[in-house]
Amino acid sequence: MPGNLPPLLFGDARRLKQVLLNLVKNAKKFTPKGKIEILTSYDIQQESLIVHVKDTGAGIAAEDLPKLFTRFGKLQRTAQMNSDGIGLGLTIVQGIIESGGGQIKVQSKGLGHGSTFSFSIKMKASWLIEPASYQEI
Repeated sequence: MPGNLPPLLFGDARRLKQVLLNLVKNAKKFTPKGKIEILTSYDIQQESLIVHVKDTGAGIAAEDLPKLFTRFGKLQRTAQMNSDGIGLGLTIVQGIIESGGGQIKVQSKGLGHGSTFSFSIKMKASWLIEPASYQEI
């Protein structure tokens, strides 16, 4: 259902921004060339924003996928690409998403095939909008 975003969503904009910045920065870090896409939709029945951050970068080996959301889950295989982090970013992201009633998951077809981080987070929608009454993130 791409393109079905309501004009106004109610939720914790600061935390949503933190999640998006972390996922996009990671995608950029591990995609020295290629592309990064952000796809969004809204699930009316679940009252949830759904976001996919998809890249064509380094990819993730199947055996490393479970390590990503653990504290200090920095992967040795990509340490040279990720020299500034300590491995807490995705753990923090997961905590934010889950505390907002959502879920996060990652998919990758393996090394060299990019990855997709997908999350849902509960947000109320308004299909009617008054321009002066909302804040963009």
